[in-house]
Amino acid sequence: MSISTLRERCLPYLSFVDQYRSQEIYPYFRPIEGVRGPEVLIQGSWRLSVASNDYLGLSHDPRVAESAVQASRQWGTGLGGSRFLCGNLSLYQELEGRLAAWVGKKTALVHATGFSANLGAIPVLLGRGDIVLCDRRVHASVLEGCGASGARLVPFAHNDASSAAGRLARARQKMPQGLPLLITEGVFSMDGDLAPLPDLLALRERAPDLLFYLDDAHGLGVMGPGGRGSAAHFGVTEGIDFIMGTFSKSLASVGGFIASDDLTVMDFMRHQSRSLMFSAALPAANLAAAMKALEIIQGEPQHVERLWRISTQARQALQGMGLDTGGSSTPIIPVKIGSTMLAALVARDLLELGVFAPPAIFPAVAQNQALIRVAFNSAFSDEQVERVLSAFAEVARRHGLGQDGPGPQA
Repeated sequence: MSISTLRERCLPYLSFVDQYRSQEIYPYFRPIEGVRGPEVLIQGSWRLSVASNDYLGLSHDPRVAESAVQASRQWGTGLGGSRFLCGNLSLYQELEGRLAAWVGKKTALVHATGFSANLGAIPVLLGRGDIVLCDRRVHASVLEGCGASGARLVPFAHNDASSAAGRLARARQKMPQGLPLLITEGVFSMDGDLAPLPDLLALRERAPDLLFYLDDAHGLGVMGPGGRGSAAHFGVTEGIDFIMGTFSKSLASVGGFIASDDLTVMDFMRHQSRSLMFSAALPAANLAAAMKALEIIQGEPQHVERLWRISTQARQALQGMGLDTGGSSTPIIPVKIGSTMLAALVARDLLELGVFAPPAIFPAVAQNQALIRVAFNSAFSDEQVERVLSAFAEVARRHGLGQDGPGPQA
C-alpha cells in the first residue's frame, strides 16, 4: 500500500472536518492558553468552561498542587520504566489502599490512565469462549478491552435489564461453558443518566455465576455517600465484583484503577495486564495529587454538596428555557440539539458569549443526536453560573431551541 492510498482513505472523513473549518465553526482541539479555576483563556479571552470533568474543582486547589510539587521534588518528574520493572513507588501501595477502602473493596490496582485500566483489565478477566454482556453506550475503552479479550461481545439495550437478561440467556444457550461478565457504567458520560444497578444485579437470580464490572469513572467523587460512587449510591457495593475509576475527573489528576475483593484475581491482573506491564509508571506528582484530592473529598463534604446544588439549579433553569436535558439526574446535564451542524453553531455562539462548551457528536453520541454536554464544578460562583445560564438563554433565542424548536434533523 502506498502513502497515497492511505491518504485517500483519510479524505472522506477529513472533508467533513474541512467543511466545518471553512465555516469557522470547527469546535475541537482549541488551544487553551491559560486556566484559572472554572475559566479558560481561549483566543485571548477568558471564558467559563462547562466542558471539564473536574467536577469538584480540585485540580486548582492549592493543596493538591502543592502535593504534586513536593512529590516531584522528592521523586522526580518521571520513573523511567513500568511499575513491573522499576517504577513501583511506595506511593502506589499507599494510594491503592486508600482507593480500595474508599470504594468499599479490599484491594486496588492503579494504571496509567482510565482507558488503559479498562484496556488492560478486561482481557485478563475474559478470554475466547467467554461472554461479555455490555450496555450499548459503554465507553470506547471498554469496547477496546472487550475486543482485546477475544470474548463474545453481547450488547444489550441501554439501561435495559430485561434486554440484558434476554441477550444473556441466548448467549448461554450457544456457549454454556463460557464465563459471563456484565459491564456497565455507573454514570454515563454523555447523557448523565444512571445505570439501574439493582435491576442488573437481579440477573444473578437466573445466572448465579454472572460477574459484574462497573466503570464508575463519572460516578466516583460525585455519587453516593461521601462521593463513594454509584454502587454506594444504590447500596450494592458488595454485589459488584470489579469497580473501575479514574483520577482525571474528581481526583484532579491522571490515572485509573480497578478495585475488587478478590485478592487472587487482582494479583493475577497485576502480573498479566499488558497496559500496566508495558506502560511507563505514573509520575509521583500524579499519585500525590490524586491522594490529596481523595483526602479533601473525604474530609470536606461541602464540595460534593455544592456541586449538586449548582447542578440541580442549573438543570431546572435550562429546562425552564424549554431545553431538553434528557433523563439526566446527575451533575452531567446534556442539552439535546440533534443536528451536528446546529450543535457546532450553538457552541460557536456560546464561545462568543464567554462560555466554552464544545458539542458532543457521533460517535460519542448516536447519529443526529448531537448535544452540548454541560458540567459545572464546585468552584463556580453563583455569578458565574448565572453568566452561563444567560448565555444559554441567548443561544436558545437565536436558534429557536426549546421543546418546539429544532429536533434531531441531520
